Amino acid sequence: MRTSAHGPSRRTTAVASAVLAAALVAVVGCSSSAEGPDPQAASSSSNPAALPTPAGTVPDSIQDINSTKDMTGVVTTYSNDENPYLKLIPYVCTFLPDSLTKQVLGMETKQTGFGGQHTLLQTCSMAGPSGPNYEQIGITVTVQATSYAEDTASPKHTNIARAVPIWRDVTGSLYQNPGDVSEDLVYCNLSWGTFYGSAVVTVYTRDGYRADPCDKAKEFAPKIAPLLPSRPVQMRPTEG
Repeated sequence: MRTSAHGPSRRTTAVASAVLAAALVAVVGCSSSAEGPDPQAASSSSNPAALPTPAGTVPDSIQDINSTKDMTGVVTTYSNDENPYLKLIPYVCTFLPDSLTKQVLGMETKQTGFGGQHTLLQTCSMAGPSGPNYEQIGITVTVQATSYAEDTASPKHTNIARAVPIWRDVTGSLYQNPGDVSEDLVYCNLSWGTFYGSAVVTVYTRDGYRADPCDKAKEFAPKIAPLLPSRPVQMRPTEG
């Protein structure tokens, strides 16, 4: 899930394998301001086809996967197997234009985390230029059908801060996982709740890059969040 210009670490491969296994168990088969642009403009499909919904679906509710309503600030409580967006996770990179990733965030490369993997989650991994001593900063943005309550309830998390301002009335949790801090790599994660589950901005610094990844996660998330899906109609398993 965390990728750099030097390729994924062993821990990255293990995490990705665990995530993919969980997905198979669950289902068989640019603006630099805090407000940002209208999220509807970030849709990866300007005119997506309507999808079937269960009888009795309330229009413009979380269950209405064809709704065009802006649901910024709405936080779902659906667990993975009940989540209507479990199989509707889009490629994340399509929502993050170069005007943001290169010009605002200073990233040099950008790539999709899982080719063709739409169940449960999808990621976009970015890396900045590598310095003379291979020092580097990178970002991974994750969109997932895991609820915010589930994502932040892990006893393995080391919570750093709660109610971190992101944009509008959205706040999140800053935390680190076991193995996030090593001699060469330091990771920090900022997660917040969404109508489809949760979103996470993970920042890493490598080989002595002089920045606190937690501070950078707090800096980058308000720039990224306004461009991520905010309306159910944007949740489609697009190619990227």
